[in-house]
Amino acid sequence: MKKVMLLGLLFLFIYVTTFNIFMTGIFRIPAPVVFLAPLLYFFRTDEKDFLYGKEMVVFFLAGLFFYVIGQADIAGFFALMIVAACFALLFNYVVGMDLKRMKILIGFFFGVLIVSGIIMFIDHKINMAGLRSLLVGEQVLQAPSGISTTIFTFGYQMAALTPFLVISTILFRKNWFFSLIIFGFAIALIFFGMQRSVLLAFGLVLGLFFLCLYKAKSILIFGLICGTFFLAQSSIEQFSEGKKQQNILNKNVENARGKEERGDLMSENLDIIADYPFGLVFYGKTWNDVVQHNFVYKKGPIVITSHNAYLMFITYLGPLLSFIFLVLLYQKVGKIIFNAFLHIKEKKNALLICLCCSFIAISVNSFFHNEWLLATSGPTLFLYFAILQLSRIRANEEALVVITE
Repeated sequence: MKKVMLLGLLFLFIYVTTFNIFMTGIFRIPAPVVFLAPLLYFFRTDEKDFLYGKEMVVFFLAGLFFYVIGQADIAGFFALMIVAACFALLFNYVVGMDLKRMKILIGFFFGVLIVSGIIMFIDHKINMAGLRSLLVGEQVLQAPSGISTTIFTFGYQMAALTPFLVISTILFRKNWFFSLIIFGFAIALIFFGMQRSVLLAFGLVLGLFFLCLYKAKSILIFGLICGTFFLAQSSIEQFSEGKKQQNILNKNVENARGKEERGDLMSENLDIIADYPFGLVFYGKTWNDVVQHNFVYKKGPIVITSHNAYLMFITYLGPLLSFIFLVLLYQKVGKIIFNAFLHIKEKKNALLICLCCSFIAISVNSFFHNEWLLATSGPTLFLYFAILQLSRIRANEEALVVITE
């Protein structure tokens, strides 16, 4: 009974954080806290020291400047701190050095993302707005999509899922036929999910992975992939025919007809940074103040952004301060990723490599959307703390081996 309770609470915690369910009509207090509290009370490990103090200080300071001082968004700041703190406490005290619990959490995380992807496929044929709204506790705004209110949020889920699926089948030595099926499934998620930014992130991560794993042989793999897409080009293009088709090809056609282009938005954002080089926080201005007369960002009464999380961060804090915070945020996890890729062929690093590739992909995706590490993005925060904790578990296992020898 206790084991079932543990699994149930872990699943519910992963579910609400992955799909950004914070406070809804059901949850009157932050949903992550609801499920974390009993986990800490009943299933805490023997870990006594809190190992994420430095990370939480950086989150606090970066969030303070970006949300409170920059945008006067106190609610956003507290949401960030609550979700980040919940992840830190979960991995520090509930997972600790227990590799089995870590694998359960990772399984739940990618499992719910797969379910979200399957719902997206069904949503193409059947209107799933009612179910999707029920699953996230909010009104659905865009379709077709999975367990999310918008296509953009769904993209973050697929950015985390697709590279993990493909790379895990390779590193865990699944047979080639199964690997091809998973690769096709990942491409279908991106194609029918209309995720151009995910396709770019997916390609970059797979290219990096193959280059590090196979080195010169990776050229052959790239050639085979390109040849396959070239031969299948005529079959793929038929999906762009007809207005009722909803896929990545038709999305490109629609954007070519005059809808907003991310390149133009980012160029305008760079001009704003040049006009306010110390950051908007030091000029006492907000995003709305500096773009209110800019026709690129004004869509009637709606003010949009550049859809680049990093540029928005730099815009508010300025190049110097934002660079300092970005280094502090990504330094430790970046070092882990670099070392993992240096030992990419070691079987013990397989799971860590998969998580690292997933994190790289979702971080690249943030160049084209607003969700990122400081935006209470459930997938990003999970991967961030999962990489840190799994690295500590591996280091602890290696230390134990040395002691026993």
